[in-house]
Amino acid sequence: MNLFEGQKSGALESRRDKLLVIFSILLLIFLVRLFYLQVVKHKYYEKLAFTNRIQREKVIAPRGLILDRDGRKLVANMPVYQINILPKTALKRERQLELACRLLGIDVGKLRSSISAWLEKYPDGREMTVVQSANKKQISILKENQLLFPFFKLVMKPRRIYPEGSLAAHVLGYIGEVTEEDLKRDRKLARGDITGKTGVELTYNRYLTGIDGVKVVEVSADGAVIGEIDYISTDNSDIGGSKPPVPGSDVYLTIDVDLQRIVEEAFRWDKGAVVVMNPNNGEILAATSRPGYNPNMFLKGFTGKEWKELNSDPSKPLFNRTVQALYPPGSVFKLVTAYSALVNGIVSPRQRLKPCFGSYRFGNRHFRCWKSEGHGLLNLHDAIVQSCDVFFYQLGEKLSADQFYESGRLFGLGEKTGVDLPGEAKGILPNRHYYDRKYGKRKWTQGLMLNYSIGQGEILATPLQLALLCSIFANGGKMVKPHIVSRVVDPSGNIIYSGNSWESPIKGLNKDALRFIRSAMVDVVHGEHGTGRAAMVTGVKIAGKTGTAQNPHGEDHAVFIAYAPVENPSLAISIVMENAGHGGAFAAPVAREIILRYFSDVRH
Repeated sequence: MNLFEGQKSGALESRRDKLLVIFSILLLIFLVRLFYLQVVKHKYYEKLAFTNRIQREKVIAPRGLILDRDGRKLVANMPVYQINILPKTALKRERQLELACRLLGIDVGKLRSSISAWLEKYPDGREMTVVQSANKKQISILKENQLLFPFFKLVMKPRRIYPEGSLAAHVLGYIGEVTEEDLKRDRKLARGDITGKTGVELTYNRYLTGIDGVKVVEVSADGAVIGEIDYISTDNSDIGGSKPPVPGSDVYLTIDVDLQRIVEEAFRWDKGAVVVMNPNNGEILAATSRPGYNPNMFLKGFTGKEWKELNSDPSKPLFNRTVQALYPPGSVFKLVTAYSALVNGIVSPRQRLKPCFGSYRFGNRHFRCWKSEGHGLLNLHDAIVQSCDVFFYQLGEKLSADQFYESGRLFGLGEKTGVDLPGEAKGILPNRHYYDRKYGKRKWTQGLMLNYSIGQGEILATPLQLALLCSIFANGGKMVKPHIVSRVVDPSGNIIYSGNSWESPIKGLNKDALRFIRSAMVDVVHGEHGTGRAAMVTGVKIAGKTGTAQNPHGEDHAVFIAYAPVENPSLAISIVMENAGHGGAFAAPVAREIILRYFSDVRH
């Protein structure tokens, strides 16, 4: 071997040794790293692998029930399967999506459009609801094909069901998914949460809403649910386990289902409202608003078009006329005018004013009486009984706007009653400042007071306010607070809220004037010339007052208030029938049927 070959061999050996060292170091690093991952970090990666294959799903807590005063269910819960879709996953599997839609009876074209709109609104690809209430066939298909259609999810949710259908629908209200405005207003809410939208569902939402639970499930790489995990080892206890939901509290109403049914059957009219109260404590025993709706229609869900059509319906079926609609009280307000005239010394009980010949001249105008041939010579008692407009025009000529206002406020007009239902209207009870703002200071005349005296013009009231007015006459001059809920009971059976039943004598109310008007109200129904004789019921003494409220947009509204029995009143009723005509001819018979059936069917 020559010198050159020896040097070359030595260099190769040196390189080989270096490579061997480098390889040994790399192998050692690999083994150390492997030991670190397999042994030192074993628990960490075991937990990571575990958490990658589980999901925590929210379990919706059932809302509390809504029941009548005797515990009969008016609103309950029914489990419903909702079909949700993972939009981004679905769009990656076009052929499977088309097959799934064909089997489920879903229009794939419309679904793709909905997904596009959804992703535009929510780029994060959150779940989208496709079917609000799945049928048995759809549930069966998805349960049997979870691996084939992993982008569809069946989610069981409790849905509201109304065993009595449309009965008391406006009182009960309905629920819906929270809006963006709801989320901004209440940080405790999350997208997809359900909340009360109207009625008792809204007012008592915080009691009806339960505490959602948690379900831990194992999922495949495709996102399909493999099964629920009942137990999580203590090594992974910080992940948290399943937690059952806590149902909401049950709400008991003051409503009497039997009376509510009587009221709705008796009120055979397209538009209007009826309120029946206990005049002694303000409990609302029945309330109906027409037109009505069946809240069970919310069970299947609405398309945007259907919801828009429902809200744009000119008859306003979702509008609660008992507390939101404002009507001129018409001749019912004559009770307040009579009271104001008595306490302000404008007229005495037996005093006769100018006779009624069918109209009354004031300045250059003639104010007509509802009875064209006139009522002749009357005193205040007879003027109330026969509802003579001319007699009250003469009182209006002498009363001031502030005197009307002060008397009306004593009977609960011109302000909210504070009822525990949403959207209550305040009504309008004008005073001098009101007219100054509307017409300009000293630019209005006493002629406005003539209309005011018979409950026309600017004065407006809700049917509930008229029921409250009637209650004050019935109970002898006590203010009560109308309310719809008697108590709230939590899941453990504890009463956590009691309804606001109270009564308080009205300060400054003249009892002599009240008694005089009460006697006239009895003769409105039982007197020979009473305008409310159509409300008479054999064996039950009734006091009432008819009203015919002029309506510039069509036929007059029929109005009637009544309380019974006179000796110990337990019912105070107000009835408003839009565009029906005379209160005595149309509204009084409705009151008769309610009182007759209540005292014969319910009370016995």
